[in-house]
Amino acid sequence: MKRTRKVSRIILIILLIAVIGFSSIEIWKISAVYLREAKTKDTLSAYRPGSPGNRADVVWLANGVQYGAGGTAGGGDSDNGASGGGSQDRPVINRSIIDLRNDVNADVAGWITIPNTHIDYPFVSCGDNSYYLNRDIYGNIAPAGTLFLDQRCAPDLSDFNTIIYGHNMRNNTMFGDLPLFADEWFFNSNRYGTIYTEYDTFTLDIFALLVVSAEDETIYDPFANGDAFFRYVKLRARNYREPDRDLSVVTLSTCGYEFSGARIVVIASLVPDK
Repeated sequence: MKRTRKVSRIILIILLIAVIGFSSIEIWKISAVYLREAKTKDTLSAYRPGSPGNRADVVWLANGVQYGAGGTAGGGDSDNGASGGGSQDRPVINRSIIDLRNDVNADVAGWITIPNTHIDYPFVSCGDNSYYLNRDIYGNIAPAGTLFLDQRCAPDLSDFNTIIYGHNMRNNTMFGDLPLFADEWFFNSNRYGTIYTEYDTFTLDIFALLVVSAEDETIYDPFANGDAFFRYVKLRARNYREPDRDLSVVTLSTCGYEFSGARIVVIASLVPDK
């Protein structure tokens, strides 16, 4: 009997050591993922629009000539960055987006940032809703993935409803902070964000928080009828303020856990900077 008890204790100790060892390995793996993600974000911060030397560093493309922020080339004066009588191409407002595309990933479409959250990332467009689910912006396998546009959405954000997906990470990175907008105080206190593309800077005027199904055909329709869309959102929203219904919208989507296939979405009006 004593020998049996001793063997049982030894087995229990071995099991405990195995559990502790396995847990330690898993914690190490998670820590390594978070550290790698933090390093990637830190590296990308040099390209963040609005950082010193980025947002103000405007480039005007006119008649094949590159102009600086002052709208001049080679020190000469120019009317709105144009020279001669030829037509002027669209000005590049955020050159850092082009730098990011050239230096890091040609799929980069823009950058999104929302104050008082961890949301401060570039987002990509590649016509594939699965490629960046588990790849970082360098194309490496990474559980956190990358923020990406719905494959049906135009990369210049010209659709009525531009949809951006991101993982709901436990360390609140990527779109892990979207659930914060379910809190009424946070929703009311954090109304605005910003999206930068190479040609535009937009203010995000956040007006709704919803929990919907991943199969929701209205929320996940880039070409939805505006009137029907706004009526639907108002009816289903948990937090809501009346938006400017003449503007297009951006829908930020991440996983929710209230039911199978749940998604947390934050919807904002897309306000062009004047």
